[in-house]
Amino acid sequence: MKGDGRRRLGWLRVLGAVVLTAVGAIWATETSAEEMPRVRSGSPFIRGVISDAVAWSPTFRRIVTAIGATDGIVYVEQGVCGHGVRACLNFTVTRAAGFRFLRILVDLRNTSTAKGRLDLIGTIGHELWHALEVLADRTLTTHTAIFHFYSREAPTSKDSFETAGAISAGLQVRHEAAGGATLVTQQASRDQCAGLQGMMSTDGLWTWSCG
Repeated sequence: MKGDGRRRLGWLRVLGAVVLTAVGAIWATETSAEEMPRVRSGSPFIRGVISDAVAWSPTFRRIVTAIGATDGIVYVEQGVCGHGVRACLNFTVTRAAGFRFLRILVDLRNTSTAKGRLDLIGTIGHELWHALEVLADRTLTTHTAIFHFYSREAPTSKDSFETAGAISAGLQVRHEAAGGATLVTQQASRDQCAGLQGMMSTDGLWTWSCG
């Protein structure tokens, strides 16, 4: 069993490198949450956050693409995790129609600001990486199996687990989303200026008197 665990952990490290470098090319930037049936939510707000994450973060798109290549469907919903954390992957697995259904719970407090939304995007990216860790192993079909998997591979404290891959993915998603949000804001400003005060210069380029 220990040998199998080491092989799985090694495979997950390889998976991380592949997912974060090779898969993203097949996703167009304009892909929306509605085009990603493997990552879902019953909350319009969370669906909007996921759409922003898809638009702004290549890493987020790659993680979702990798989930789509498994037998998993992941729901991201508002909920309380306990253990003092703001989000978590619930270890309960539901099996139906050949799929494993997982659920991620997120605390939506303090998410109404731009910073709060970006933090939530990073958090969802982090938890989706955990979902991918589970879905990468088809033998993880019960709460007990997932618990023992993390107990072997990523123990941190009692009933609490963390992996370097999830931490890295969340930080990268948050960083990319911040850059994407800035570009959207700048473009919106240019569009407004072009409509209200923009003018064509002699070299054929638009200028904006409002900055």
